[in-house]
Amino acid sequence: MLDNLADLELEQLILSSCIQTDKFLEVSEIIQEKHFTKEHHKSIWNTLKKLEDKSNFISAEMVAIELNKKDIETIGTLKLLLFKTPMPNLKILAVELIEWFNKRELYKLSIAIQESLTEKKTSAEIIKVIDDKTIDLDQGIESRAKSYAQWEIEKESKAPIPKYPTKVSFIDSALQSGINAGQFILLMGDPEAGKTVLATQILRNIVTNGFIGLFFSFEFTVDDFISQNQEKKREFNKDNLQIINDGYDLSDVSREIKIWAKRGCRFVLIDSQMRVSNSENKGTVEQSESEKFSTLAKLCHSLNIIIVFIAQQGKEDTKGGTHSPMGTKKGAHEANQIWYIHKEKPKYDNDGTDLNKELRNFEISKNKQNGRHFKTEMRLDTVKLEFVRKYSHQETTFEDKPKNKFIKNSPNPNGGKDIPIYMEEHNTADMPIID
Repeated sequence: MLDNLADLELEQLILSSCIQTDKFLEVSEIIQEKHFTKEHHKSIWNTLKKLEDKSNFISAEMVAIELNKKDIETIGTLKLLLFKTPMPNLKILAVELIEWFNKRELYKLSIAIQESLTEKKTSAEIIKVIDDKTIDLDQGIESRAKSYAQWEIEKESKAPIPKYPTKVSFIDSALQSGINAGQFILLMGDPEAGKTVLATQILRNIVTNGFIGLFFSFEFTVDDFISQNQEKKREFNKDNLQIINDGYDLSDVSREIKIWAKRGCRFVLIDSQMRVSNSENKGTVEQSESEKFSTLAKLCHSLNIIIVFIAQQGKEDTKGGTHSPMGTKKGAHEANQIWYIHKEKPKYDNDGTDLNKELRNFEISKNKQNGRHFKTEMRLDTVKLEFVRKYSHQETTFEDKPKNKFIKNSPNPNGGKDIPIYMEEHNTADMPIID
């Protein structure tokens, strides 16, 4: 079948035209050795590339000299090529040559799919095979480069980058009103610091703002998540929140993200790194972990979505104050932003109560969105189980109650002594003067 998916006359015509005309440079960066089917054709093509790399003039004589050094048998093929009438427009021939190559690769893919079905692999595993095999197919022959002026025109024609407010004041302040689309965010922190609490708080706010959110709840059951929301009597747009509680493999996670991105999802929360497996990667542990982050980062870029990935940090990765996910240095490189939640050191009163139990430090240690590094204190509201600014105006428990100030005596309508009138000291300026 593969023999029927090739055009040997076309291959010969391209090689002949490259040797007998000065058009080789037009296709030297387009056509590759793999596009040819016959070994003699590949050998002649590599010889042409070698001459080009050495800046030598390409001619039939120079090609023959090079072939004689290592591949004498190919001289016969070269002689046949020289009887072909060269074509002036090599780019048209190059397009046709690459098309034949793509068809051969698709045929090989069809065989791989059939073998996967015979081996009873899951549909997610087969889709990954398709993605891996087709990603390198040549879709065109022109360079992807554009001039600055062309990119500028294209930028002006696009809609502004969408921004999604988190409704968490200190985060929106640091990111200038919200998270830009296309961001891959790592949320890390000390053990029991509240990573899931902060992430789900943002998730509820996002879906209530009218956007679809996707939550991979791998660390807690859906029942637990629902029970907590019911206990706290939280009101949010429950129809916009999609939850997945199984399918831990990276291929399954990627597939679900692609499905929901097509359905309008713009915010994804994955809890957490340690639960996501990578069965397809047979390399080292670091390679397997790194692929998780590179795959998710590419999805953010290609689908223009936000992914918050809760990640664990290994002890070895904390040296020098760096925040790198457990098992991979590349993970931190892939992230657009890295958020970290620090717990305060315990501070006990005379009763043994930890006065710092609710206090946290929130840090943005990497920020490709606007370049701003940010750190602020925040407090865990244990009633709502949500984070707020430490010194939010809503916080009254950290401030002394205002002292009362005596104003005047008011007559007692029942007789007897006058009744003293007090008011809060910080409000006296707003009170009318009492004679």
